[in-house]
Order: sequence, then structure tokens, then C-alpha cells
Amino acid sequence: MKFLSSWPKSNARGEVRSKEQIRPTHHVLAAFVALCLSIFLVALDTVLIPTALPTISRSFRISDSVYAWTGSSYLLANASSVPFWSKLSDIFGRKPVILAANAVFLGGSILCAVSKSSSMLISGRVVQGLGGGGVVVLVHVCVSDLFTIRDRSFYMGTVGAVWALASALGPVLGGVFAQRLHWTWCFYINIPIVSLAIVVLYLTLHLHNPRVPLMAGLAAMDWLGTITIVTATVSLLVGLQVGGVTSYSNAGVLTCLVFGPIAYIAFPFSQHWVAQHGGSPIMPLRIFKDISNLCALAVCACDTLVFTSVAYFLPLYFQVVLGRSSSTTGVYMLAIAIPLAMISFVSGHVIEKTGRFLEPLQMGLLIMTLGVGLLISLSTSPDLEIIIVVLIVIGLGFGPNFGAPLIALQTRIRESDIASGTAAFGFVRTISGAIGLVIGQVVFQLLMAPYSKEIIDSGITKDIALKFTGGEAMSQSVIITELTESQTHIVRHGFTRALRGMWIFYTIVGAVGLLVSFGIKRTKLHQDSITELDKMECAPSDDASDINTRARG
Repeated sequence: MKFLSSWPKSNARGEVRSKEQIRPTHHVLAAFVALCLSIFLVALDTVLIPTALPTISRSFRISDSVYAWTGSSYLLANASSVPFWSKLSDIFGRKPVILAANAVFLGGSILCAVSKSSSMLISGRVVQGLGGGGVVVLVHVCVSDLFTIRDRSFYMGTVGAVWALASALGPVLGGVFAQRLHWTWCFYINIPIVSLAIVVLYLTLHLHNPRVPLMAGLAAMDWLGTITIVTATVSLLVGLQVGGVTSYSNAGVLTCLVFGPIAYIAFPFSQHWVAQHGGSPIMPLRIFKDISNLCALAVCACDTLVFTSVAYFLPLYFQVVLGRSSSTTGVYMLAIAIPLAMISFVSGHVIEKTGRFLEPLQMGLLIMTLGVGLLISLSTSPDLEIIIVVLIVIGLGFGPNFGAPLIALQTRIRESDIASGTAAFGFVRTISGAIGLVIGQVVFQLLMAPYSKEIIDSGITKDIALKFTGGEAMSQSVIITELTESQTHIVRHGFTRALRGMWIFYTIVGAVGLLVSFGIKRTKLHQDSITELDKMECAPSDDASDINTRARG
């Protein structure tokens, strides 16, 4: 793979630079490790807290609606802030913005850890989500700046493996922290690691850092587009979340569900208006004019929706249906995480060496769809060997799908649009994961509802029965241990049938992603492209004088 030491060594004037003038590769690798640490914690917090929520809810004695918001407020803030952070980095530079995003995430973690009330905890989760959105998109943008288009496939695959590992370990760590230590450790664990990442990034991440005056930079922001997309995202996710807890016929819920899509429809018009008036659109429409780019984003949405949902709902199957402990569940989830990480590394290396990304992507989607389809056959008492084989197949399928869709997108956009394109990709990935979880919960509740009468007839009180069939059904792994054998059998049978319906839905989504992938144009990656870091070393900085050029691309 090509490191900085092997890049062209002539500057903008054609002068040859000495070997000592080339940045040592260990600086880049140290920065990359810090980037991976940052995104690991953001991914971990996405799935770690839902496991600890039952314990947190008992600590604060929170209602069902507050219970739901404790988890979803993070995803809501995360998804809505992604485009804002990427455009901010275009104007003020990558380094100060990713440091700021990490600092915001750190501040949110501290606020959550010292929370004395549910409202304080939710506020901390919102702050965490805002910082996490910046970390997610800027890690990918920085990797794109540090490495050539062909080399970055390996590093994108590594970032994907880190994300997958965090998603697999999150539910287990959440259970361990909540049950054996204290739920505040779910947040305290972030403090030393994020602090270390900030220090390492400050010392080793050397990307173009224009000295733009604060007011000039803020004036260059696309505030119309930012407000439009944030409003759309908040409205849609609030409607889906509140509707899942209360009712989708609620007037406020319907208003959000109608207004959200309308705001999304208005977003392209806002981008066109900004471009027509000489501004810098937060997501230039030219990115979406290429059918291949649209297909890459659609594949990202399908893959993320399936992956996030499998990582979230599989522990429910292990703990409620099979009656396994959180630690045993963690061992099972490693059967996904280990092959996923290995294949993610291998596929990234294959793409780097061959320059071909479409074949690994399509093979991954095919195996992923097959693996999720095999989940449909799982019963209340499957053989352990069958479970492990199914999980390994799923992990092998997810492996190539983290980095390849982004590579497919970046090959067909302008170099100046890398941050905006990566923001679009990160936004689609984040919001599709959030929507996938909500859809899964709705499908689960609908399929569990018919079992309500049977559960009550078994002697379970109506209040407890509603917990198994309502909005709190995902957190009842503790209550089920208090039931009689016959009652447990009925509940587990209902959960199995409801989860089976979800697996069917996610298999269909995976198949759609595979079909859409054939719309991605086959492009061979070139090895001799120049990175943003190389340009920074070869040319003098223009600082604030090129702010409009940088912002517009």
C-alpha cells in the first residue's frame, strides 16, 4: 500500500523535496489509530445504551416515553448533525473541526455520567449525539484526505471492522456495566479514551488548516440547507419514535410524519437556490445526478438498515427466547464480529491490490442476504452448531459492505465534493440505521399483539403482558426469568414468531440492496491519485483567501 513516503516529492514549483521533508508514516498511522478509537466509541454508544436502559429506567423511575427518548435522542442528534459538521470542515479545516466534534462528544459523555435526573441524562445524550455525528463523518473525510482512492479502501475496511466490532460488543458491555458495575460506566469509559484520541489527533493529524475568521466562515455556511435537513430529520424521527411509544394516529405524530418528508422534498430546492445565488450548498445536487451515486447510497441504506437491526435484535433472541445471559450473548455475537472484521480487512486489501470494488460488494450483499434469511429458520430450541454457522455466514456477508459503497461513491464525484459526498453517505447510513430500528420495533409490536390474550390467559397480569407486546418489549429479558415454565414457553414462542417476521423483512431489504448494486458503474481505481495531504505539502497555504473556493468546490 502506498504511504506518504512514496508519494511525489516535488512541490508546486517543481522543486524536489528531500526525504526528510516528507512526513513520517508513523504520524499518519498514529492519527489513523486515533480516528479508529473515536469512531469505535461513537458506534459503541449507539448500541451499548439500549442494553443498559432497563437498569437506567429503574434508577430514575422514568416513564415509557422518557425511556424511549433516552435511547433515541442520541440517534436523532447524530443523524441531523452530520451534514453540518462536514461543511464546517470544508471551511475551517479538518483538524480543528474533528477535535471540536470529539470535545463535544466528550462533554456529552461527562454530562451523562454525572446525571442526577432523566432530563439531564437525555440532554447529555443529545450533546453526545451532536458530537458523534461529527466524529462519524469526519473520520471518513480524514481517511479520504490521508490516503489515495485505491489505498483508502483498505483503511475504510478497517474503519468498518472497528464499527462492526463496537456494534457486536456494545450490547454485551452495556449489560455488564449495568448489572455488575454501574450504568454510569457506560459513559465513564468514554472519558479517558476520547481524551487520548484528542491528544493524539492534535499531535499527529496534519491536514490543511486554513486560518479563516470565525464570522467569515459562519457567513459561508449554507444555513438554509442546514436548517431544512435538520428540520426534516428531527420531524421524521420524532414522529416515528413517539408513534412507536404512543400511537401513530396521534395528531402531533401525524404532523411530524407529514412535515418531515415535505421538508426532505424541499431540501433539493434549497440547495438549488443556494447555488443559484452564489452560495455553497451543504450537499451539491451534482452529487445526486449520477445514477451510480444514487445506487451506492441506496446500497448503503439497505446494508446499514439490516446490519444495525441484526446487531440490535439478535441479542433479544438470545436473551429472551433462548434464555442466555448477557455474557453468553456476547460470545455468540463474536461469531459475527470476528469473521466480519477479518473479511472487512481482506476485502479492503483485495480492493487495494486489484482496484475492483464492485465484485466484493455484491458478493457481500449476496452472503448477507443469505445469512439473514437463515435466521428465519431459528426456533425456540435450535442446535448450537446451527446458530454459530448462521452467525458466521452473516458476519462474512457484512464484511465487505462497510467501505466499498463509499469507495463507489467517491470514484464518481469531484475531489472538491469529497466532504459533501461523504457527509451524504454518513447521513444516509445514520438515518437508515435509526429508521431500521424503529421499523423493526413496529413490526415486532404488530406481530406480538395477537399473543396478548394468550399471554394474559396464562396467568400473567395485564400490565406485564403489555410490557411484552408494547413499546417496552425489547427490554423484558429480566422479567421473563420471573415467569413460570408454561408462561415462559408462551412468551418465547410469541417472540420467536415476531422476530421471524422481522427477519423476513430484513431479508427482503438485503435482496433489494443486492439488486440495486447492479446500478453501480464498474470503475477501476487508480493508484497514482494525489491526496489532500500531499497537496498541502506541495503547495503554500492560501489560508482565508480561498474560503469561497473551498466552500463551493
